[in-house]
Amino acid sequence: MTRLSSGTAWYRFGLPAVYVIWYGRRLSEVWLDGDVLEVKGPGGSFRVPLADVLLLDTGRSGRGSRVFVLGLDHPVGQIREVRFFPAKTTESNLQARIHAARAARKD
Repeated sequence: MTRLSSGTAWYRFGLPAVYVIWYGRRLSEVWLDGDVLEVKGPGGSFRVPLADVLLLDTGRSGRGSRVFVLGLDHPVGQIREVRFFPAKTTESNLQARIHAARAARKD
């Protein structure tokens, strides 16, 4: 299993209270297990196939750190998006894996 998210503890405890509330309540820890994402976040833990994920945004939130936003084709409970701070070299690998999984699903 490959960890895609960087640790969130520093962001939750090392930033001013406003950022802690904004980011800390919305961030998840994300791992890649084959072609499945394993997510542990504010809404609980769940697994979702890469074919059901869309990389929506890889930008910065204001002046803060880079935040990845993944959209889910099928919501898990009330969760429609997953946000996380990416580990190094996550972006290109994740985009390629999601694209391949979604293309294979359509065949």
